Amino acid sequence: MAFPHRPDAPELPDFSMLKRLARDQLIYLLEQLPGKKDLFIEADLMSPLDRIANVSILKQHEVDKLYKVESKPAVSSSEQLCFLVRPRIKNMRYIANLVNADKLAGRTRKYKVIFSPQKFYACEMVLEEEGIYGASAGRLMLSVP
Repeated sequence: MAFPHRPDAPELPDFSMLKRLARDQLIYLLEQLPGKKDLFIEADLMSPLDRIANVSILKQHEVDKLYKVESKPAVSSSEQLCFLVRPRIKNMRYIANLVNADKLAGRTRKYKVIFSPQKFYACEMVLEEEGIYGASAGRLMLSVP
């Protein structure tokens, strides 16, 4: 049952400022890898990411291709890879496998890991154990269920 508009009801909060802040933060993190880059996104973060930045915004900031973080390795020809993931050990292993495969192939690329909603020490330790701790890491606040 719908309720009629009540004049004494408080106004709904305007979340557009938070959306703009999250988009600006994402753009800032993406621009830390200047030039074309491929973006690997964890499936759980695709919907929240789409709420703050659509594909055209990502393309404006030189994201060339989008990949979903999956159990199978993705083949990217870009010289720069950016990962937008939740701070989970399995994601760190996925990233480590990709970076180490590049090392074995003699390929040098730049990497950036963006954690959402926060970065955990345990994830950094996994990257360090895998010998790839030099990859740049940032943090992006997205509302994730």
